[in-house]
Amino acid sequence: NIDVLNFPTTGATPALENYVPTKQGPVIDTLLNAGAIVMAKTNMHELAFSPGITGPTDGSEIRWGAQGAAKNPHNLKYSPSGSSSGTGAAVSAGISPAGLGSDTGGSVRNPSAWCGITGLRPSTKRYSQVGVVPLSWTRDTIGPMARSVGDLALLDSVITGEGSIHAAEIGELRLGIDRDFFCTDCDPDVLNIFETEVERLSDAGAEIVDLTIQNLEKNINQIGQTLTMYEVVRGLAEYLKASGSGVRFEDLIAQVTASGMGERLKQLMEGEAVSEEVYTHAITTIRPAIQQSYANVFSENNIQALLFPATLLQPNKISELGTSTIRGKKTSYLLASSHNVQPASIGGSPGLTVAAGLTGSGLPAAIGFDGPIGSDRDLLAIGMAYEKIRPIMPSPVLAV
Repeated sequence: NIDVLNFPTTGATPALENYVPTKQGPVIDTLLNAGAIVMAKTNMHELAFSPGITGPTDGSEIRWGAQGAAKNPHNLKYSPSGSSSGTGAAVSAGISPAGLGSDTGGSVRNPSAWCGITGLRPSTKRYSQVGVVPLSWTRDTIGPMARSVGDLALLDSVITGEGSIHAAEIGELRLGIDRDFFCTDCDPDVLNIFETEVERLSDAGAEIVDLTIQNLEKNINQIGQTLTMYEVVRGLAEYLKASGSGVRFEDLIAQVTASGMGERLKQLMEGEAVSEEVYTHAITTIRPAIQQSYANVFSENNIQALLFPATLLQPNKISELGTSTIRGKKTSYLLASSHNVQPASIGGSPGLTVAAGLTGSGLPAAIGFDGPIGSDRDLLAIGMAYEKIRPIMPSPVLAV
């Protein structure tokens, strides 16, 4: 879903199967001018919607879109998450040292967590979004994915032109944890790995602060969906019109193959899903309140970053992504997988995912770091410091 000259931009949807853009955005231009090589385009969830947003809840088979489902290199029966699933899998398997994805509500950070790699969601608008198939102009951003935080820092430095980044001193770090918001209903294996890494950071000299993020919207996932569902129709229609692809929005909807997505997009196009009033309240009242809550927790507690399990879930089997089970309780895959990444996605803060170990099932788990808006370089420096003391991640089953 990122335009690159001489490569198709399919968005993993049939209507764009043969669309090859005639121009590319500044992010790609900058990387190529610095010597990067685009070796391939990768699979993704159709139009960057992760399963669970529109997937079936009645036990019927999930339809994955035009390219089928990407697979997790650590176990091919399991999902790499999404929506940037192919990039996560390719980097994890050693096919490429790094890649790009797009992150609206966790689509870089979640596959980084489930594939055992690292991923950065930069502060919104830090990178240009020109030449990217859009979901939400409020939340979308390109994000780098790599096997080390150092490689993420290199890519960020090239894209922004801001120079190299050096690891922070762990003994100078003050990190906050809101266990009520980020750890409630977490998978036990994932939580155990998280607590082990918190102790590792503390033993290395970091100060860990237990805190509460005040007034953080409890139904934060719903707010994220409200913004995306209102903006996707307008943004996607505008992209198609400007692309010269000859594909109309109506044609795209008619050919969508992922479970339930075409019907949902049709409802959105007809104005049946999100009203102007609901969207306006979300964008002018609720989102600023989330941003203020996040800003306050950093300033009032004098912390450089928040620390949390990157996702509440272990990787799911590809056949079981409609719902997940945590502590014997059925829950929505979407809600559980995106809960911890939503505050940064909605508020525009940078978020970093770093692989932290393997569960008892041999599947990756990761920790997440969120920083204040604009603190991307500091956040990467923190991640580089943690990377020096974390366990060495085993190579996946499917590795080059």
